[in-house]
Amino acid sequence: MNAPSVSIGMPARNAVATLGAAVASLQAQDLGDFEIVLVDHASTDGTMALMESLSRKDERIRVVRCEGSFVEAANLAWRVASGALVARMDADDLAQPARLRLQRDFLVSRPDLAGCATQVRILKRLETGDFGPADGGYQRYERWINDVLSPEAIRNERFVDSPLPNPTVMLRREVLEEARGYADPSWAEDYDLWLRLLEQGHRLGKVPEVLLDWLDGPTRATRSQDRYSLAQFQEAKAHYLSRDPVVRERGVVICGAGPTGKDFAKRLLHHGVAVHAFLEVNERQIGQRIAGLPVLASDRAADFSGRAVMLAAAGREPARETIRQLITKAGFDEGTDFFCVA
Repeated sequence: MNAPSVSIGMPARNAVATLGAAVASLQAQDLGDFEIVLVDHASTDGTMALMESLSRKDERIRVVRCEGSFVEAANLAWRVASGALVARMDADDLAQPARLRLQRDFLVSRPDLAGCATQVRILKRLETGDFGPADGGYQRYERWINDVLSPEAIRNERFVDSPLPNPTVMLRREVLEEARGYADPSWAEDYDLWLRLLEQGHRLGKVPEVLLDWLDGPTRATRSQDRYSLAQFQEAKAHYLSRDPVVRERGVVICGAGPTGKDFAKRLLHHGVAVHAFLEVNERQIGQRIAGLPVLASDRAADFSGRAVMLAAAGREPARETIRQLITKAGFDEGTDFFCVA
């Protein structure tokens, strides 16, 4: 029997309430050439029984069980899959019918890409079982992640937040094999994989269509596990920034002396990166020192051309855009000697 062109892995733990709808959204795909690999991650409810029931009714569904960690379950999903393209989805999300076809066609037409994601609609799962609008922070993230589309934007903005929604990602099998799949750091395993792939020079894209309803609820791992906390995300960013050859050679100047900038300065110093100064537009801060570092006027950016990497440290997009324009005008190249961080 020929291998399908696409395999989609879905690790799940105690997901009996949502798994059926998630799988049904995949069974409704307008691409016929795919398989679904369901991985039961040591569930204690009826998840495994439901998976086996679904498998008996649909020969495209395969079921395996993992008693190890969630990262081991996620890796098992792609390792037992047989498709040349391996997609991912969570057991509490819903795929649009064209998702797999459009992603497959996108990667066939773009051999330069290691993989791709899609745009998303983030919804909140209510206690009644209905869906409502996402909380404000997730609404801002949805707008940002749906605007970061091109391989260049994904690369340049990778230290703002995770630029790819994990349950929409489709990667080439050989890329996963080369990377050995998900690692198990103290921070989010999916964000870590994107940062590793980008660090290695891989290009990642995004289909410019909303092809997944991403459901947020109180039991979602991003709300309940420390590895998905803001502090761990910031540590992942500092870890990979500190490995950038230009950052290590030149050190950094941090544009923005607010909480985000101060936090990055502390983390990068811990990783052995030289932090030369802060740049600020706030006249009350200019001339002061923070942790022994001078706070200079923002118009001093050009003084550091060729001498330091600029980090635009701001939590909100309008502030980052203002800094981006200032630093670009000073001659810095985003993605090379200038990065936005948040």
